[in-house]
Amino acid sequence: MSEATSSYKTATSDAPTSRGLSWRQKAARSPITKAILHPAITLLCLLILFALIFFGTLYQADHGLFEAQKKFFGYGVVLIGGFFPLPAASLVIWVLSVQLAVMMAFHLPWKLNRIGLWIVHAGIMALLVGGFITQVMAVESQLTLAEGETGHFTTAYHEHELAFWETRGDTNMVFAFDESMLKPDRELDVTPYHARIKVHAYYVNSDAFTTRATNGPKYINPSGIGMLEQRKPEKEVTQNAPGLIFTLIENGKPDKEILLYGQELQTLNLTMDGKKVSVQLRLKHYPLDFSLHLTDFVKNVHPGTDIPSSFESYAELGEGGSTRPVKVWMNNPLRHAGYTFFQASYAQAQGMVEKSTFAVVTNPGRVMPYVSSLIVFGGLLLHFLIKLVPFIRRESAK
Repeated sequence: MSEATSSYKTATSDAPTSRGLSWRQKAARSPITKAILHPAITLLCLLILFALIFFGTLYQADHGLFEAQKKFFGYGVVLIGGFFPLPAASLVIWVLSVQLAVMMAFHLPWKLNRIGLWIVHAGIMALLVGGFITQVMAVESQLTLAEGETGHFTTAYHEHELAFWETRGDTNMVFAFDESMLKPDRELDVTPYHARIKVHAYYVNSDAFTTRATNGPKYINPSGIGMLEQRKPEKEVTQNAPGLIFTLIENGKPDKEILLYGQELQTLNLTMDGKKVSVQLRLKHYPLDFSLHLTDFVKNVHPGTDIPSSFESYAELGEGGSTRPVKVWMNNPLRHAGYTFFQASYAQAQGMVEKSTFAVVTNPGRVMPYVSSLIVFGGLLLHFLIKLVPFIRRESAK
């Protein structure tokens, strides 16, 4: 009996107790932590990402890049084949990010000889954070300039807005509604001109006709358009032509029935609150804090062909009353004030002024992939050196 009792006491004294564990060790043994860090979750997430990329690529062929990105790489649920649900890519990446954060908080040892691993994991986390910043805050737009023309704003590729503006000197004072606000039966205040609008219809894609519908209202339109017909959205969203019908309400009374079409170049000129106001359904504008003046566009072709070998834009960047010459060409963008201007395309018709188109990107997370790569590389190098020194010592002692 005494031997059995003694043996029992020895066994229990060697067993780990919760009193001797740190808070990290206790958290690491928690069922919740174990469930979050289960390898099956990581493997499943990687398989889901593979499936989303595969089916998203197939979907893009029929529905366009934008629709594929929105459906497969957002935060919703994707029905593969119309019936099998999968979480979209952003949700999956969030799960992997949580796993990484929990592992760093509770499992990665707080030891000096593991500092390299900490740096590596911090670099991976920085990469994920950078991707989130890019997804939420990056803005892509474009700027097309003819030779001799100056640009003060860029335009979106496919997002539209209803804009009201008046010109004061060389400045346009703009008040605009994003297309997401143009819902049927919604009333919106045009605050600067003490007016309101009531939206009757907004079509993401439409056809315009100069004839008026039988017994339909007579709309005010700068191009003589009398009727819109809704169409199915194009798979490439840049090819959509939106249409808008609304009532302008001034002094509390419905005043004008207005029809605007997204592809008309003319602006509607009105008098509102005693001021001359221009109104247009247009691509969304992003004002610049500086100007870009295109002085010359140069296209070089392969000998004996019309195939361009290179094309480049010579421009002047104006800011704060001063200007400086800049050059933008393929794979050599202009970076200034958080904007990146890429040479994207050009237009050159016989007898016409040459035009240059820039793809413009503002991305606060632009440097994060570079920074995170350096962090990961530094962590791996440090961890290698930490392991190398003891190895050399052991080999020298033999």
